[in-house]
Amino acid sequence: MEQSQSCTETHGLLRELGLKEGIAIGLGTMIGAGIFVLSALTAERAGPASAISYVLAGCICLLIALVVSELATGMPRAGGSYTFITQALGPLAGSIVGPGNWLGLTFATGFYLLAFGEYLSLTVPVPPWIGSLLAGALFTWLNYRGAKVTGRVQNFVVVILVIILLLFAGIGLLNIDTALYRPFAPLGWEAAFGVVGLIIVSFTGFEKVSTIAEEMKQPGRNLPLAIVGSVVIATIIYALILLVMSGIFPYTEIGQSEAPLVEAAGLIAGPVGTGVMLAAGILATLSSANAAILASSRIGYGMGRDRVFPGWFSYVHAKHNTPSHAILVTGALAMLLSLSGRAETLAEISSALFMVSYALLCLSVVVMRGSSPSWYCPSFRVPLYPALPVVAGLLSLSVIFTMAPESRLAGLGLVGASLVWYFVWVRRQATVTGEFGPLWERERPLEGVIDAAQVATRAEQNEILVPLVPDTKVAPLLSLAGALAQADDRRVVVALDVVCVPEQAPLESAAARLSQRSAIQGNSRLAQVAQQGAAIGIPVRPLCQAARAIDSGVLAVASARPSVGLILLGWQGPLSPGRIYGSPIKMVLEAARCDVALLRDRDLAEVHRVLVPAGGGPHARLGLRLAADIARTNETELTVFRVVQPCEDLNIEAEMRGLHHVAEDVLGGPDCRVRTRVAVHKSVVDGILEEANSGGYDLLVIGASNEWAVKSLLVGAVPDAVADRAPCSVLMVRRCEHPSISTARRVMRSVKGW
Repeated sequence: MEQSQSCTETHGLLRELGLKEGIAIGLGTMIGAGIFVLSALTAERAGPASAISYVLAGCICLLIALVVSELATGMPRAGGSYTFITQALGPLAGSIVGPGNWLGLTFATGFYLLAFGEYLSLTVPVPPWIGSLLAGALFTWLNYRGAKVTGRVQNFVVVILVIILLLFAGIGLLNIDTALYRPFAPLGWEAAFGVVGLIIVSFTGFEKVSTIAEEMKQPGRNLPLAIVGSVVIATIIYALILLVMSGIFPYTEIGQSEAPLVEAAGLIAGPVGTGVMLAAGILATLSSANAAILASSRIGYGMGRDRVFPGWFSYVHAKHNTPSHAILVTGALAMLLSLSGRAETLAEISSALFMVSYALLCLSVVVMRGSSPSWYCPSFRVPLYPALPVVAGLLSLSVIFTMAPESRLAGLGLVGASLVWYFVWVRRQATVTGEFGPLWERERPLEGVIDAAQVATRAEQNEILVPLVPDTKVAPLLSLAGALAQADDRRVVVALDVVCVPEQAPLESAAARLSQRSAIQGNSRLAQVAQQGAAIGIPVRPLCQAARAIDSGVLAVASARPSVGLILLGWQGPLSPGRIYGSPIKMVLEAARCDVALLRDRDLAEVHRVLVPAGGGPHARLGLRLAADIARTNETELTVFRVVQPCEDLNIEAEMRGLHHVAEDVLGGPDCRVRTRVAVHKSVVDGILEEANSGGYDLLVIGASNEWAVKSLLVGAVPDAVADRAPCSVLMVRRCEHPSISTARRVMRSVKGW
């Protein structure tokens, strides 16, 4: 029997996020306070040409986005630009970009909080600084506690804001006065170029996508699309809004308004437009502040981990599993900065810090291409190399010189302070040597060989994955999984404990803590399951995995382990739409790329009699095979049952022969322990339930409906009704079909229906 007390197996970070999540993260910071506050300042300084200013800023960020895309696909690890630059250029560059990004986000957070306070004061008679402090305290507390709402609401808010702003732009273009566009650049094109340094902070969200590089599915495809796509979408929205605002107000009057976008919406759509745009401004500033605090916590954690900052910053709260120290420092500093009341200065200092970071990113690409380490294999490469990264780096630095002198000096002064910090602390403490260090060159290839060997070993196994879903009994699941494994000695039972990690914490930190904890004391929950399995003679392989949610964790593990052939889940409550929709199993039922079995447990202990209602479709045949394996191991009687509706030409004997033939075809021949029964009943559900009540069955195995997902749960399919009303435990199974087979089946059904 396999040892399983403390051998908890773990993987790297799970890839749970797709393209839409990546774009939402990028737009979450960009579509925010920048457009609601800085757009008025830009229009006042450059007139209608301010739309071109946003296009210029977007083009510069688009070049940087291409650079970030190559680095992110070549080094798909958590941490973003700090990780890329540190690993490419070493701790000296990391000590510049790490604190620079962290401070840049902190200054940006102060700007967002200040903007929120100003918008809140338009609706509630309170001073703006009170609103800023309240919002800062709220989001610091939510991120500290790891509240899931901070991440989930973020995506929803982004969608709402994009819809509102696009509607504003579409309706506004029909109401503009083109005479206000003449002259288009009333203060000269120099003014249009001069405001780029002020507004480019509005685009810094695209780089945040790279901070979750290690959590994205298909990073070679989705990362570049998410990074570049978020920049393009934001640029289009910004340019359209500036055109509308400049076509409604003379540019000389925009600066006299407290909230020009709100007033413009009122002119276009009346009081409804005013209310909607005011609500959008409040949501946007809150969304931006939350996104900045969340992202900064990951940077602070990464610097504490690498000793660029004191290790105190890498502390992860034992209960909430969040980088609590970094969150508290960022939130407190941002609230202090918001009290300055100088939105323009905060925005420009933040931009200056980010521009230095972008220039170092461009240098990192050149270094990585020149050194060509064996582990650096980006699936996306910067076009027009080396001209594009060189031009992008120079443009980033040139943007700094368009800023106000005090902002420029403050930003560069903070960079200088970071250099001093390197010589005072980082040089003696840092644990990362960069691409030029021999440690990195030596260790990464060995790590790749180990990972490849582990993947090859797992691929030889046929695994039954048993997720430990809360509020479900493990013993009956282990009993069924053990019976299936004993029927086929190639099968292996794997117990999965998914540890949910809040959005604020990098999965990297949680995975490291899980590995450390399992190495020292093991996972008590998995150890208990392993002991339960050993007591009934079932070897259980424990697997502990950090993930954002139970459902995404189960799906990601099943995807990362191609040897998983069956996911065996437990479910206590009824299979009603309201109950199952919010449960961890819903997504697994819909999206798993392997067979799934769902046990509706009713105190299942020993299995002596099994009932299998036979119907059409691939799920029913899988249910019969699994039931036969369970019965074979336990020497159990298996009944294959069919309900037929009464009709004039009904031939019971023919139905019996057909059912017997199906059973032999599925099971590969006759079996004396398998009996077949046919019953006549007007209702298929009632017929099955009557047999289950009268036959004294311990387990009913039934194939899911052909459309087992939200559709069947809403309309009440036969398997769901049987599972809810059966007197015994019910095992519902769903067979995973290859996409081509599913397509062919749909075509056949459509032809038949025609």
